[in-house]
Amino acid sequence: MRLPSAVLAACLAACGPPKQQSAFFSFEGSLQGWAPQALDLEVGDQWSITSDPTAPFDGASSVRFFLQNTNGAGKIWLERAFTLPSSGRHRAHIDFATSGPSDAVAADRLIVGVLRAPPRNADQLQPALQPPGIAGAQWTPHAYELEVEGPAVTVVVGISGASRARTIYHLDALTVLFTEEP
Repeated sequence: MRLPSAVLAACLAACGPPKQQSAFFSFEGSLQGWAPQALDLEVGDQWSITSDPTAPFDGASSVRFFLQNTNGAGKIWLERAFTLPSSGRHRAHIDFATSGPSDAVAADRLIVGVLRAPPRNADQLQPALQPPGIAGAQWTPHAYELEVEGPAVTVVVGISGASRARTIYHLDALTVLFTEEP
């Protein structure tokens, strides 16, 4: 009698809802464990990524991305490591809101990705570069569905600046949701 019960229990466990892991970040007074990174900058270029209470979307603060790069190729982003409950395949849902200058540069690009390791060169960051066009002065929602495999991943969100001018973007209300795939 124990064998059928064990088979039934195994079937119920396998047929249950997929495991999920989620996190929400509103950047109230800090970067909440996210690490700022940069690539493709020239000597003298300026950049910063900070919590900023002057332009919130959700709550009292947002993240301010400041970039002034002389080569028009600078990339700045936040990254954070996540440990997933299993080493199998996962679907990652990432959503957030951005706002930019009133004269947003159409060639600027979002950086959004889930990578197996923190990117430390342009080739490693390439899969996270999104098509050109971010947002104007109004808050704009963005959502991405990505697939990843493995027990540990690095989520990256940021901007790739195509302009040599001073550029400021804000990001807020960041949700990261991992769902285990069968």
